[in-house]
Amino acid sequence: MKCCCPSKTLLLNLSYRCVLTNKQQEVFERLARHCNKFAKLIPMSFVLGFYVTQAFQRWWGQYTSFPLPDNLMMVVSGNVHGTDERGRLLRRTLMRYANLSSVLILRSISTRVRKRFPNLEDIVEAGKNFGSENMCEE
Repeated sequence: MKCCCPSKTLLLNLSYRCVLTNKQQEVFERLARHCNKFAKLIPMSFVLGFYVTQAFQRWWGQYTSFPLPDNLMMVVSGNVHGTDERGRLLRRTLMRYANLSSVLILRSISTRVRKRFPNLEDIVEAGKNFGSENMCEE
C-alpha cells in the first residue's frame, strides 16, 4: 500500500516502531491484513464513480429546485391587476424580489455568481435590490 504523503508514512512508521509494543504491533498487522483483504473486493474506480454520481446529483437537484423568474413573472402579470401606477409598482417590486432571490440561491450553487456577488452590498450596487424602495407608494 502506497501513501501519497511522505510525512504521514514517516509518522505511521515511527509510531509503529517506537510507540507500539510487540503485542500491539501484531494486532496492527492483523488489522492491516484484514483491511487489505477487503480493499481488493471493491475497486476504487467504482467507489469514486459512485461518489461523483452522488455529488453531481446533489448539485443538479439544487440547481433544478428553485423557481425560474420568467415562470413567476407570468403568474404575477396574470394575477396582479391594475393599469395604474400602484399595480405597475407592485408587479415591478415582486419581480425585483424574485430576481434577488434567484441571485441569492445561485450564489450558494455557483462559484462564478459567488465571485460576482460576494456580499449583499455588491448586489445592491449592481442594481438588483434598491434597498429602501417602497413597494406601493401612494
